[in-house]
Amino acid sequence: MSVLLVIGSSMIVLIHTITHGKHPPNSNQRLPASGGGRTFEVSLKGSPNLIIADHQLQNKRLQDQKQDKEVEEPSDEEGGSNVDNERHYIPDEEEGESNNEENDDDDKEIEEAGEQEPAPAQVPTLIHLRRTTNEANESLNSQPSKSVEGEKYLKSALKALFILQQAPGQKEKSAPIYTRFVGKGEGEEKYWINSSATDDDRNKWLAKMKEANLILREIEKKSFVSLFGDINNSNVNSGSSDSLNTNKTDKKVVVKDNKKSNGGQRREGFPSPADNPSSSTSSHVILAPTIGSHRCHSDAIFAFAEGYDLNIYLGFIESLQRTGFSGDLVLSVSSIRSLKPGVEEYLRSFTDDSNGNNNIDEKKMNIVVYTVEWKCFDSNGEVANGANEGTRRCELVGMYGNDENEVLVDWRDARPVATARYELYWAWSLKYDPHSWIMLIDSRDTYFQLDPFETAIKTLSNDEEMKEIEDNGLLYFFGENFESSTIGQSKFNSRWLNEAYGKKNVSSFFDQQIICSGSSMGEQIAIETYLRAMVHQFDRTKCKMKGCDQGFHNYLYYSGSLSNGVGGIRETVVFDQGKGIINNLAALRIKTLKNWGVLKDGSMDVLNWDGSVSQVVHQFDRDDELNKFVKNKRKAFKNEWKLRKME
Repeated sequence: MSVLLVIGSSMIVLIHTITHGKHPPNSNQRLPASGGGRTFEVSLKGSPNLIIADHQLQNKRLQDQKQDKEVEEPSDEEGGSNVDNERHYIPDEEEGESNNEENDDDDKEIEEAGEQEPAPAQVPTLIHLRRTTNEANESLNSQPSKSVEGEKYLKSALKALFILQQAPGQKEKSAPIYTRFVGKGEGEEKYWINSSATDDDRNKWLAKMKEANLILREIEKKSFVSLFGDINNSNVNSGSSDSLNTNKTDKKVVVKDNKKSNGGQRREGFPSPADNPSSSTSSHVILAPTIGSHRCHSDAIFAFAEGYDLNIYLGFIESLQRTGFSGDLVLSVSSIRSLKPGVEEYLRSFTDDSNGNNNIDEKKMNIVVYTVEWKCFDSNGEVANGANEGTRRCELVGMYGNDENEVLVDWRDARPVATARYELYWAWSLKYDPHSWIMLIDSRDTYFQLDPFETAIKTLSNDEEMKEIEDNGLLYFFGENFESSTIGQSKFNSRWLNEAYGKKNVSSFFDQQIICSGSSMGEQIAIETYLRAMVHQFDRTKCKMKGCDQGFHNYLYYSGSLSNGVGGIRETVVFDQGKGIINNLAALRIKTLKNWGVLKDGSMDVLNWDGSVSQVVHQFDRDDELNKFVKNKRKAFKNEWKLRKME
């Protein structure tokens, strides 16, 4: 169970129990023995006050479908793309676009890999847990504070506050609330304190609630070890894919990197990507931005955007700017000498004034650009020019240095740029405060409709002392459409997992929802942990197939590797397609978006399933009508840019 909050001019609360596909197995959450649950969601439309809806979630298992079912793949000649993650991209002749950014996997890659397709997945139990049914029932019956009774009580407590907010004058609209059930005691008011309370009273209240929460959790950990796993070990495996065993754990590794801008904070879990295990030489990130500079207090969007025509940058950046976003946009682009015409001038326009001087407006979007050098190899192992739309394996040049800041050779095996980009993201994440929000998103096929951080849940207020209370953060993942395909029904997703981890270690995930690796977000403290985990997956599996990063992403979630005491992550939440901040559209291409009822006539807004406007549209090019609309918007943006240059 979790409760998310905002303290400020409005309060937004999301209360939900765990239901299939929403939380990873082996997490510190309590699951009803039946695998069911009830959800209390928040409508963010209209009033800034709470609007709570209560509805029964439905089990969407597709067990009546054949296991060898595969979503029909349109041919490349039709301008189609595979349903899974980022796919093969057919550029417009007019735009001359190329794509070496993301996982544009096609049948050619499958043939080159030279392996058989995985056998049809067996449908195992509904939820895969390291506990028996009796243990689950024991948990449910003996720990009401973390299951049914606790949820009902906490909902009641917050609903009482909601009623106050709905009253004339909107009383207590900025009242602080506590995010964990810690027992009934002292009445419903225990979980919130008057907005008029003094700082001293508020701090005492928070300290008291935190202490109660810690006491309760320690009791639970000792009483129900099977629910938490071994709290002295992480759920991180090491070794090759041949020897992986998801039932064993290794000792946690203390992160050695102390170059963090947020105080050199050290956390247990996955090793720092800057650490070379085969060398005694100390190393750290030396790669610096070519354009602009980071603002550590800002929210940020990270995107890999190399090799594109100016039109691609215009569609991505201009649509974002028009939402009112005022954070950092951090991009990895080609080396300056390799940029397409007009790209450098356009990117510099966001940070340089008319005289070429750096001029950052704190109230506007700020762009930070890294020009990254790659050393790529063809299929014969010979040095080649460029990543060839991501099919070649590459090494990072100039990423790490020693204590004298001398450049160190990339010690990792050459890998697809879609895999290596997570190292860049990790290095960038170190530039931000622990509770800044960070989004990782594909750039070529993403279009913004609303500010993506408008509804992001701030853990605590701007009070620095209050921020110390939470030493971890939220992590958001976003799923593909579950009715269209599962992991096991997708030959690509099942193959990536099999290739990286071995079928025996991942077949239990095959009836689960596909989670897109091209769209994630979270608080810095959580996203930094996730990025270390992603880099570590390559180090342990050595999976060099284009698309393995999506396999890493799904493995980390469904194996529970991001829970069970991993520092930095309080909770990982997966949003179903069309129900979160980012709307992944690829799996919907089996029919038009208008036929699905999620593309609005006239305005061409992409909608969530509840009819609200999606904040971020990902994979828009899978729908012909929407793709044409976005391309026309790019042309309009280009004309506007020409006019701005003339001013």
